[in-house]
Amino acid sequence: MSRRPTAALAFAFALAGALCGCSDDLGSAEVVGSLIVPDCEDGEAASYVCSDVPLDECDALRLEFDFFALDQLGDAARITIQRGGQILGRTDSMLFEIRDLRQLRGRLGQPIPVGVDTNVRVGLALFELCPDTTQSFAVSGSVIFDALGVEQGDRVAGRIERLEVRDGRAEDGRPGPVLGFLRGRFDFTREIGPPYQRFSR
Repeated sequence: MSRRPTAALAFAFALAGALCGCSDDLGSAEVVGSLIVPDCEDGEAASYVCSDVPLDECDALRLEFDFFALDQLGDAARITIQRGGQILGRTDSMLFEIRDLRQLRGRLGQPIPVGVDTNVRVGLALFELCPDTTQSFAVSGSVIFDALGVEQGDRVAGRIERLEVRDGRAEDGRPGPVLGFLRGRFDFTREIGPPYQRFSR
């Protein structure tokens, strides 16, 4: 019997919505690290771990992205980096939900906390890597925004210093066991209009 999506997975779906199938050359992004996906395909786990290098140098999991978007609605924003412009349920993606852009003023280049109750939340989806997965993730740690332009042609860039990934399917509402640690970067030019933008300001 398939499991029902948890709140963390529902959050990821709500963030992504429907994007058209396309890619662009407006930037680059990658996420690397170590990760165990308990429910990857046909109920089997997938393990991307290193046994002979320090944790902060492990790149057993490597995700390279070629679709980038910053979507703004009032003082809130969402940054999407993913493989292609397909819908979330068909691709790998990382999503940064910023509840209030005003709280980031004057904080470029500084570590910003990431978590469920912070101004910045991160969602991770691995539906290309694990096509039939119901796995959801709880992500916490920090991210550094080096550029956060919101106008056409502005630069959007950041560094993912260290994100802890836990199983997000715990029934009691608390994060499950640690599954891995991720780091990475993104740097792209903001485009306005479909498929890069779902809402008008």
